[in-house]
Amino acid sequence: MPTGRKPRPLALVDNAKNRYTKEKMQAREDSEPRGCADLLEPPEELSPGALREWNRIVPLYRQLDAKILNDLDLMALAAYCESVSVYKTAQREYQKGKLVIKDSANGRIIENPYLRIMRLEGQNIAKYAEQLCLSPVGRARMGMAKAKEKKQSGIAAYRAQRADR
Repeated sequence: MPTGRKPRPLALVDNAKNRYTKEKMQAREDSEPRGCADLLEPPEELSPGALREWNRIVPLYRQLDAKILNDLDLMALAAYCESVSVYKTAQREYQKGKLVIKDSANGRIIENPYLRIMRLEGQNIAKYAEQLCLSPVGRARMGMAKAKEKKQSGIAAYRAQRADR
């Protein structure tokens, strides 16, 4: 079911097309979330494994130049940490067993259930990693706003080209 057009960050808005007033542009800029909160406290509900992942990743966010996270992202980060914890637990249990298991009830061979858990949590980790800029794709999308420069058009581009000679 379509939900409409995704909002574009203010840095990507081309005001030449949209014709926003200065007041409207300032209001949009003021309403955008600001960078990483100094106190990114983990939720109390985190499991011990998820808390270890939280304590590993939050200092890495603080080392970045760009402020990526804010308080709105805490639940997505908590979900990422839980997915990593469940994935690691399933991986440890899988390594104790075999790839396939013989079902004693009817003699059929079935896939190790920990493989399914690892597959599902791996998909969740990939999804959250992109949203939280933990993957190369996510970091590239984050830098997209800074990479776009104003294009010079017409006579201004010609003059800039001539000045470089």
